[in-house]
Amino acid sequence: MDGTDGGRSAAGADLTAEVDLTAPPARTDLHDPRQRTTVEHALATVPGVIGARVVPGFERQVDELHVLTDLEKAPKQAVRDVQTVLMARFGVPTDHRVISVVQLDEQRIGGPSASRVTIDHVAVTHAGLEVRAEVALRDGDAELVGVGDGPSTPAGRHRAVGRATLDAVRTLLGDEQVVELEGTDVTEVLGHRVAISLVQFRAARGEHTVAGSALVRDATADAVARSVLDALNRTIGEAASR
Repeated sequence: MDGTDGGRSAAGADLTAEVDLTAPPARTDLHDPRQRTTVEHALATVPGVIGARVVPGFERQVDELHVLTDLEKAPKQAVRDVQTVLMARFGVPTDHRVISVVQLDEQRIGGPSASRVTIDHVAVTHAGLEVRAEVALRDGDAELVGVGDGPSTPAGRHRAVGRATLDAVRTLLGDEQVVELEGTDVTEVLGHRVAISLVQFRAARGEHTVAGSALVRDATADAVARSVLDALNRTIGEAASR
């Protein structure tokens, strides 16, 4: 082989050579953190998939596969898509029974009337061992401001922001029920930090708890406020339409 042919082979093999589709992909070692991260990043590029976390096994390559998707991605389609990527690109067979799919709607704030409620600003101030949070929301032309207090700890700051958000929207919730913040937390889900809030409703007909979530984009306090709004989604819409 002369130099010209060698140069052409090195530079253009991927464009001119025939691809042997019968050749299996190189085996991927999912116990290697770097290879596992590469696989998880590849799965996250599937349309509709927000993130993925692989738990490697020994008797089989994948013991658990947790997939986070948006609401546009049907769970069954998400399972098929990640199975295809794993097998075609990495040579990793996966039993559909080890794949769990969670759909996250972090864009949702409320129904048709509540969709106009947006966060204007979130501020947290420290005073000794206590913190005070102020959350200002915008409902059309109206400004809704709420405050909340808590201890000067990460969990206390989250709870203060949650209470302030709930205080800000209280005028939109009506007087037929008592609404309280049951708890809020910021945790990691499939490689993403997510704020989760639980809001309890009590009325004459009983009580129930709803959950809301929001991805942490920049400020954690902002995500906590959005998670409370997400939990109040349907209630704000129903109250605003009355």
